[in-house]
Amino acid sequence: MATYNQAASLPETLSSLRVQTLSPDHWELIVINDGSTDATKEILHRNSKLLRAFHQPNQGLVASCNTGLRLARGKYFARIDSDDLAAPDWLERMAAALEMVPEASCAVPDRYEWDGAGKQHVRAELDNLYSLTACGTLFRTEMLHAIGGYHPFYWEEYDLYLRLRPLGRFLHVPGPLYTYRRHTAAMTQSREARHQGWRELAQAWGEQVLRTAGMNPELEEALQ
Repeated sequence: MATYNQAASLPETLSSLRVQTLSPDHWELIVINDGSTDATKEILHRNSKLLRAFHQPNQGLVASCNTGLRLARGKYFARIDSDDLAAPDWLERMAAALEMVPEASCAVPDRYEWDGAGKQHVRAELDNLYSLTACGTLFRTEMLHAIGGYHPFYWEEYDLYLRLRPLGRFLHVPGPLYTYRRHTAAMTQSREARHQGWRELAQAWGEQVLRTAGMNPELEEALQ
């Protein structure tokens, strides 16, 4: 978990992890506090039995993700945002899926998207990488190391999935096991940044590669 000034939502996220059905002996929570100036540090201290905290000066999301990957000791690796929620059986079902298919590189769940007014059930579509999110997916840690971890893109998750595809198949785990908070106002305000992110990804991968990876209306809009 990478977090920056999310003290208001962090306790609820931690509570969703505290009730995971997978035995606590089989997983660890690493939280990268990326220079928060709110009460994040105090919240993490109060929950020290649940997690390992690493405090660093503000370096941004990608650097925080790579710090977490470097510190991770498990066979599998997953990200969760500090304002999102995990279903109680999230880790148990995801790990079981990867255990059953050794050639798979990751397992991807369905999710709820929550805009504050209500939840929408979103199905992960493996033939459309843009239907996946940065968080909620369970990866084989060794494969993330093999591809060099996270790269500094605005859409770092799509770049990661594109590099991961040749290493093994993606598994779909049905059912909404992850709840993603969609911040509509923030998305609107960052429209140009999002479009610039798509253009940077196209420059690195080529427009054709991005289009064969799936369909996203915003991608097409950005490339016009």
